[in-house]
Amino acid sequence: MCGPRARAFLRRGGWAVILAANVAIKTTGLIAQYLSIKQKVPDAILFFRLGDFYEMFFEDAELASRILDIQLTSRSREGAPLCGVPYHSAEPYIAKLLRAGHKVAVCEQTPTAATRGLMPRQIVRIITPGTVNDELVLSADEKNYLSVVLPAPEGFALASVDVSTGEFRVTQLGNASSLLEELRRLGPREILAAPQLGDLADRLAGLPLTRLDDSYWDSRRAAEALTQRFGPPNPALSPEMLAAGGVALLYLEQTFGAEMAHLRPPELYRASQYLQVDEVSRAHLELVVSSDGTRKGSLFSVLDQTRTAAGARTLASWLLYPLLDIDAIHRRQDAIEELFDADLGGSITAALSQIGDLERLVGRVASLKAGPRECLKLRLALEAVGELKSAFGGFRSRELERCAADLDPLPDLVGQIAAAVSDEPPMTARDGGAIRPGYDAGVDELRALSLDARSVIARLEARERERTSIGSLKVRYNQVFGYYLEITKAHLERAPADYERKQTLVGAERFTTPELKELERKILSAESGLKELETELFLKLLRAISAHAGALARTARAAGELDCLASLAQVARRRGYVRPIINTGAALSIADGRHPVLEANLKRGEFVPNDLEIDPEERQLLLITGPNMAGKSTYLRQVALIVIMAQAGSFVPATRATLGLVDRIFTRIGARDDLRRGESTFMVEMRETARLLAGLGERSLLLLDEVGRGTSTFDGLAIAWSLAEYLHDRTQARILFATHFHELTDLARERPRVKNLCMAVREWGGDVVFLRQVVEGAASRSYGIEVAKLAGLPDGLILRAREILNNLEQGELDANGMPRLARGRSRGGAQARQMDLFSPAERRAIDELKALDPDRLTPIEALNTLSRLSAVLERREKREEE
Repeated sequence: MCGPRARAFLRRGGWAVILAANVAIKTTGLIAQYLSIKQKVPDAILFFRLGDFYEMFFEDAELASRILDIQLTSRSREGAPLCGVPYHSAEPYIAKLLRAGHKVAVCEQTPTAATRGLMPRQIVRIITPGTVNDELVLSADEKNYLSVVLPAPEGFALASVDVSTGEFRVTQLGNASSLLEELRRLGPREILAAPQLGDLADRLAGLPLTRLDDSYWDSRRAAEALTQRFGPPNPALSPEMLAAGGVALLYLEQTFGAEMAHLRPPELYRASQYLQVDEVSRAHLELVVSSDGTRKGSLFSVLDQTRTAAGARTLASWLLYPLLDIDAIHRRQDAIEELFDADLGGSITAALSQIGDLERLVGRVASLKAGPRECLKLRLALEAVGELKSAFGGFRSRELERCAADLDPLPDLVGQIAAAVSDEPPMTARDGGAIRPGYDAGVDELRALSLDARSVIARLEARERERTSIGSLKVRYNQVFGYYLEITKAHLERAPADYERKQTLVGAERFTTPELKELERKILSAESGLKELETELFLKLLRAISAHAGALARTARAAGELDCLASLAQVARRRGYVRPIINTGAALSIADGRHPVLEANLKRGEFVPNDLEIDPEERQLLLITGPNMAGKSTYLRQVALIVIMAQAGSFVPATRATLGLVDRIFTRIGARDDLRRGESTFMVEMRETARLLAGLGERSLLLLDEVGRGTSTFDGLAIAWSLAEYLHDRTQARILFATHFHELTDLARERPRVKNLCMAVREWGGDVVFLRQVVEGAASRSYGIEVAKLAGLPDGLILRAREILNNLEQGELDANGMPRLARGRSRGGAQARQMDLFSPAERRAIDELKALDPDRLTPIEALNTLSRLSAVLERREKREEE
């Protein structure tokens, strides 16, 4: 027991100091045992088994009580902060801690027959966010990666493992920016970063990092661990990739366990094999997650009609990793086209629904963490695989044939599971009743004895009542005293001489006899023996199933891909999508394109489709003008979504689409600030613009919306104008540039590959009607005041805004040469026009300069003209200085 000072020190978190400095203090008993175990896992929340509860102490208790919203108390003897959860329902609490980014170490009691005094305990499992395969923690439609980052001579090696499914991927990225982008696309739950990353460590600070001791980063040891498990490595893998993969494997063996028969050998992939959509663009386009952080409202939510969790994860992966291999795209398209007119209901739907999450189920079985009920699920899933294989046997497209060939229903394994596991099994084998009657003679014998114990006890009780003439005599059982005979005090004088007193109660006495002792020994040994034998047989069954882990994993992946293809075909047929033509050209041609998400949320026929024709040779930069609410941003987004869907292999919402491959999509849509970094909306806008300019290539697709609006009108216009010129003159990227700066439309006269488009608007009875139609030409007005009126601004405010706008458009200047904002009668009947960059005098000077013919000017006329133009320029400079 701790002394008072020690208790106070521990309450203040001193245990952490003890563990860090390895300082010994005078502690004995339970707290001493706790501290010695906690020292092994200082970075984890320790679930310390005490009877029917997992208890947490000190800072673990204070942290867990806040996250789990449970009562924080204290252990009276030591004064240690304490909270706990029932051991039989700990999984939801562990899941919540993992979702909050914490590790959990589970410490169990490990008693032996010779145990006396303090119960021995040991850590049996360490659970981290990246090494969990529990359904309560995992999201069914998301992968759960553990990633390892290691520096390489030319960039960084990256290994990523999803231990719940066995997926193992490795790649190499050329620079820190590419690495960070790939990590954000993967979305790992846990990242192991090598200590020698230098400046990159600071840039990884916002990600879920786990620090490891130096022993993990021994490259030779890590690579040997990988070779020992998987055999000779792929020659294409660099030493750094092997080391990164080996670190991941060592960490998994330490935390998850060495039993991972489902883990696949590392698969090499390159980011350059896929269409790159950076993190900002994914957020703007809401590919798999919408702006509120959920699936609802995303492109994924519209395309997801999958019946299995593996199918949903496959669909999300295809949207995050669209293809650049035309042949692979065509294979997916061929499969969807064949499924388009097929009957996807009936047996196919039923089989897919019955399969469930076979991929993660295989992971739990192959890691020996599954229970009897999960084995029953596996048997039913494999039976459904046989039905699915038959249903897809008649299809002829290469992708469907490949997937159907990978489906293996493993009938012998199904029979083995059916013979071993009962039809209504318990959660765990130790609960009893997991093994089917008739499967094992030893189980049947022990079970008969265990089940017959009640009748044996009942017969003994009846016989003793008759022998003693005590009608109220009872044979009872509890865990402390075992079986005993109980006689009330009113009948104690009738107790036979061979009864041995066991316990005295207030109103009764408890006895035992040699016969009852022997019967107790047989019954209890039968029950414990039965549990041990069932557990042994069930573990043997799991190992037998694990021997088929490779075939099971291939089957699960194939079923997921078939489910994904069937979902895309079903959505395409229901929503009228068409097969796009994908080629190696640069032009993008879309007829009657539609935004898939908005269309899905509107009634049929309400969404207005639009065409697109863009080609770096003749129509490289499309300037799109028009008012807010007219649909410019929707048009930009729908073009990007159609391209992504097409290169993912899906059909697209259009009547016709011919698309040249796009290798990168960049977007600059919407306004936001970054207060955490002290950056304004405009600074964020400029940073994003700089980022996309640095990555543009000749096959890029760039979507820009309202660049320059975060600053003053003249500054914003200057930046937008210069940016448009730069994009036209120095890149071959395909660009859609939506803007409110109508002055930019003049670029179409100066740059041959700039074309003007606008959102069609009609005025009717003083109101504005947005037609949502993209047409050739430039918009004449912004209609901002009309939009404000639609938004519900007061009539007086709207009227005053019209007066001010009229003065600005007419160029009325005050005494200082500034636009007049005071009340006054506007010039009736004058045609409204967009506010000019120049004053009327400056505009006249410009017109005069344009009309000059230098060859016909006399010297004196030239000097006079120059003097007048200089005076105009001086007045402008003076106004700007003021």
